[in-house]
Amino acid sequence: MELFGRHAETAALDRLLDRAADRAGSGLVLWGEPGIGKTTLLEYAVSAASDATVLRCRGTRMLRVSVPRGVRALSASAYWLRGRAALFDGRPQKALSDLLCLVESGHEASHATIALLAAVDTVEAAVQVGSSDVAVAQVAMVQEWAQRTGATWAHTASHRLRALVQGGSAAEVSFRAALDVAGAGAHSFEYARTRLLYGEWLRRARRRADASTQLAAAAETFDRLGADPLRVRALREQALTDPGGTPRVADPPTAAGLTAQELRVAQLAADRLTNREIAAQLLISPRTLGHHLANVYPKLGITSRRQLARIDFAGDLRLS
Repeated sequence: MELFGRHAETAALDRLLDRAADRAGSGLVLWGEPGIGKTTLLEYAVSAASDATVLRCRGTRMLRVSVPRGVRALSASAYWLRGRAALFDGRPQKALSDLLCLVESGHEASHATIALLAAVDTVEAAVQVGSSDVAVAQVAMVQEWAQRTGATWAHTASHRLRALVQGGSAAEVSFRAALDVAGAGAHSFEYARTRLLYGEWLRRARRRADASTQLAAAAETFDRLGADPLRVRALREQALTDPGGTPRVADPPTAAGLTAQELRVAQLAADRLTNREIAAQLLISPRTLGHHLANVYPKLGITSRRQLARIDFAGDLRLS
């Protein structure tokens, strides 16, 4: 499967991912010229790897397998992957906890290069939990790297991360700038993440048609890359752009009369996410979240949050 127009390299990476997944303690190493920044191979590795561990990137496309355990880059990459997985799973507080270890002096995962590459995740998690000081510092780090190296990924990330910490029309200007960086589209995964975040911003701005366009494109790319958590997120968000509430995601039937948003709130609460984490993931206020939960309980015939874990979300939404 061609993901980035590099048949031989992506095929080789697929084989390494398979081998790493089959061997306890195995991992991937990306070696090459220093200073070039994040390549599409690293981008693909981080998005595609699940049980495999991405260890190190210095900008080239050559891949080698097997790095001894205990190397700081290994620890840093493991923390990054764990943080990214938590972010994509809708747990920004847990994500931020792991990702901040990359910049914590003396920590076993402290690693300047990995911290720079992971900044796209760190800022998103920080914004979701309201840690503006962390977000601003990370954005400054990426901006400085972009100015020093001129790397496409860094310029794209810099614009996108600025959009996340800005408000009003300035945010849209930055989102558009991220999408318009020459060569940005070659980094398919991160380009789709930009479209997802921009689409979410557009929906909050009540520009539903524009939001739907961005979200649909993002979902299509995530589907092609096998990034299912983000595909589902994009499609759920797109469903909310439909004034009629017609779901575009294969959700269980809302026999209990739940709206699409109420169903999502109930599922996240059943997964034991905190109110703050749910509100951050769905981009709603805690007050709105409370309103949704107040509607969910009587519709499902329950009286407590604990009972949500017993609801059959894959079936008829009844207590099991």
